[in-house]
Amino acid sequence: MTLLQETIKNLKSDDNSEKIKILCDQISKEEKEFTKHPERLPYGPNIFLSLEVPGRISQEIAYLTLERESVDVYLAVLYTLPLSQIRNKDVGVKKQRVWQIEDHRPEKILTAYAKVIKYLRGE
Repeated sequence: MTLLQETIKNLKSDDNSEKIKILCDQISKEEKEFTKHPERLPYGPNIFLSLEVPGRISQEIAYLTLERESVDVYLAVLYTLPLSQIRNKDVGVKKQRVWQIEDHRPEKILTAYAKVIKYLRGE
């Protein structure tokens, strides 16, 4: 049994969205130290997780979010911002790419998100 499967098994909630939210909060706490610009992380009521990833080019910063679109539809969304605009609060991050996650199970959703992160990090 993987660490993810074991953690999901130990969660008290029966609601998949609640399980995903709890796991995303744990991941967010662990990844906090690797975020260079936390003040620009995308956030919102349906954004469960937002992590900083390398930009597509050297002069931009990028964030990958895990978002809930509807009840059992989740998306991994890539947002970018030019480094020259990092201090300008009037300029928001721009949505660049969306990956739909084709499963409703928490383990599969987080695994699909992790695969996109690995792809964006070049691993």
